[in-house]
Formats: sequence, structure tokens, C-alpha cells
Amino acid sequence: MSGRDFFDAGRQDLAGRNAALRDQIDSMLSDLRRRTAEIQEAQAEAARRTFEVSSDDGMVTVRVDATGTVQEVLLSPKAFERSTPEKLARTITSVVREASGTAQRELQSRFAPMADTSGVPEVPGLPSLQGLVTSGPLVEPPDPAQEREQRRNADSPATQRKQPSRVDATPADEWDDWDWDDNRRGGRR
Repeated sequence: MSGRDFFDAGRQDLAGRNAALRDQIDSMLSDLRRRTAEIQEAQAEAARRTFEVSSDDGMVTVRVDATGTVQEVLLSPKAFERSTPEKLARTITSVVREASGTAQRELQSRFAPMADTSGVPEVPGLPSLQGLVTSGPLVEPPDPAQEREQRRNADSPATQRKQPSRVDATPADEWDDWDWDDNRRGGRR
């Protein structure tokens, strides 16, 4: 085999490997374009979604968008008659957390398969995608079922018994920062 034949054989081998690499890159680019289109379609669909959750007694209804941001809070006309302000505030907070958790969990479950990089081939010399994608949410969203259960437990007759009021046995601090008689700072009342 002459030097020229060896050079031509090496060139053909290099051309074959180059063509295979081009095919692999073309395949990866078409897969990337397909995935990008899927993600954009899913994002548009998610942006249009809203979630609505109501309390068991129907006094509070909350509507959130796909990210869990509150869009609307509706109170029944009887909400102020049938509930104390403290209980109503707790119910509103709980229903908001339930609605937000429902939306966030739905969004996560919808986009989790799209973050799967197991089918993406490794390219020598480039960083791995598996190391770039995190494996879960940074902050765990509220659990809707747990929020609903806590709200039901708080509304149960056993927990509605009047708690005795606490009496603080320690005397209040009588220190006043402003001496009102002499119009200056410091002193006791």
C-alpha cells in the first residue's frame, strides 16, 4: 500500500465518521426543534389554565392561574354572618394555599416529562444535560389534600369548643419610652 492509498483510506474513514457525526447532530437538532415546539405549546396551554377551589361550606372560592398566583377571591354573601373574622381569614388562607398547590403540582406534572434528558445522547467534549437539569422543584408546593384536611379538622365540632382565654400572670412592663409630663424620653409611667 502506497502512502497515497493510505492517505485516501484515512480520508475516506474521516469522511465517513464526519458524515455519521453530521447525521447525529442533524437528528439531535430535529429532536431539539420538536421538543422546543412541544414546550412552547405546553406553555401556551398552561398560561390559559386556571384552577378554582372552594371551601367545603362554599363560603370562600379562590381562582388561581397555572403558576398559583391568585386571580380572584370570592366570598359568599353570608360569609361574614356565619363566621368570625379569624376563622374566615384562616379559611381564605387555606383555600388559597390549596388552589396554589393544585396549580403548581399540575404544572410540575405537565412539564416533568419534558425535562427528561435520558434519551439525549452524550456528545464528547460537551457538558452532560443530566447535570444541568435539577430533579424536582426548588420549593415544594403546598399539598392540596393536606390543606383541605387541616381546614376540615379546624371546622370540626371538637375543635370549635371555646378555648379558655389565657391570662398572663406576669405584670406588664411599665416602662414608657417617652415621659409625657416632662416632654422628654425615658422614665416610668
